[in-house]
Amino acid sequence: MKKVVIIGASAGIGKALAELYIQKGYEIAITGRRTALLDEIKQANQQAKIHVYSMDVANIDASLKTLEQIFADLGKTDIVIMNAGVGVPKADLAAQLYTIDINARGFMAIADASYKYFKQEGKGQFVGISSIASLVGGVHAPEYNASKAFISNYMQGLRLRSSARKHGVSITDIRPGFVDTDMTKSNKNMFWVATPEKAAKQIYNAIVANKKVAYITRRYWFLAQLLRIVPESILPKMM
Repeated sequence: MKKVVIIGASAGIGKALAELYIQKGYEIAITGRRTALLDEIKQANQQAKIHVYSMDVANIDASLKTLEQIFADLGKTDIVIMNAGVGVPKADLAAQLYTIDINARGFMAIADASYKYFKQEGKGQFVGISSIASLVGGVHAPEYNASKAFISNYMQGLRLRSSARKHGVSITDIRPGFVDTDMTKSNKNMFWVATPEKAAKQIYNAIVANKKVAYITRRYWFLAQLLRIVPESILPKMM
């Protein structure tokens, strides 16, 4: 039985991924701050092997200890999916710093620890949930876009390291567009909005295919190409 760890699985994409991996017969470890919601997933799937852990990735020391315990409990782990992330509309400085704590510092800590684990094992796959927002600056939440750019760039660095040094670690950068989750409910003028379940299916397929980068849903690949070439003077009207 293959084993997957999903960091940030209490709702949205993370919950949909957890439910999908359960259907696929994986043994899973799920983490989040709202453990009552994680327990609901476990109670609804009593036939599955599900491990629940409390984790707040803003608390790096505690998160790394929990991740170490997860690896010990699961034994040989195949995949780690880092889905935990935040986005705060109209954030003040404190909220912006919190976004960086979660999306950049917290992400890096989990990614680094996972990479070291898989390197020692000789194989494994780390998956990070970035965003199409990683490609450009953000008018409304520049700290959010910047944090997602950090995620994508950091994962590319890990992928290059693994290739250059033959560490055997696969790195998959998932870049969703708009997904119907609690975090996006305040957004206006959303388009190509996917359900968490649809997003999870495409993410699962990208992981199985060992994609380096995958846009979710796939049509966002076309927008990504446009964002790379559009003049900056036009971006405020698009974002």
